[in-house]
Amino acid sequence: MVVFDGECAFCNRWVDFLLHFDRRDVFRFTARQSESGAAFSRQAGLPEGGIGSIIVVEAGRVLMRSSAVLRMFSLLGFPFSLTAVFRLIPAGLRDTVYDFIARNRIRWFGRMQACRLPAPTERHRFL
Repeated sequence: MVVFDGECAFCNRWVDFLLHFDRRDVFRFTARQSESGAAFSRQAGLPEGGIGSIIVVEAGRVLMRSSAVLRMFSLLGFPFSLTAVFRLIPAGLRDTVYDFIARNRIRWFGRMQACRLPAPTERHRFL
């Protein structure tokens, strides 16, 4: 499951990217602001307002920040899985870059004016 900021235009474009390239139907999505996203946040003990990170939940494991992004790329398969080489960079350094982008994403890409509505062919992918 991918928990994303439904108000963030960049985050919504990331979801569009994943939907387009996820040929194996691996990903399921929920906006942090949705009922299922809020329920996950409460269950995981995360702040209601979010943590400024996309979250990947897989087999009970919770990944955030750059680790979540690299995991999503690896789940897309080749050629995206080649980004695994970035795991050689210490997580603290990767997360510094992630945090810079996360802090500026709204300024650079804006907010969504309305909630993203999945296409009929995508509905089964959203919780």
